[in-house]
Amino acid sequence: MELKRVGSEHLKLETEKLSAQIGLLIKQARKSRGVTQEKLAEAADISEKYLSSVENGKESNISMGYILAIALALDISLLKLLPTSAHEN
Repeated sequence: MELKRVGSEHLKLETEKLSAQIGLLIKQARKSRGVTQEKLAEAADISEKYLSSVENGKESNISMGYILAIALALDISLLKLLPTSAHEN
């Protein structure tokens, strides 16, 4: 199998795109459960400012640990916070 070389600029763009998609999925999951940013941030032990930044696509490199903390706080599978394209193949 031949591997594809990934340049730093391409990686940066893909990371930003994926982070924005994850933020949107987090916001949708939170709102569908009727939870405020304040309550979710408190439950996931992250700052409300950081959560807002994530949900609004302004955080370009989200920690997997934070995504997991948010999923656990919302009592949902981590995969529900990842875009479908992220777990295909």
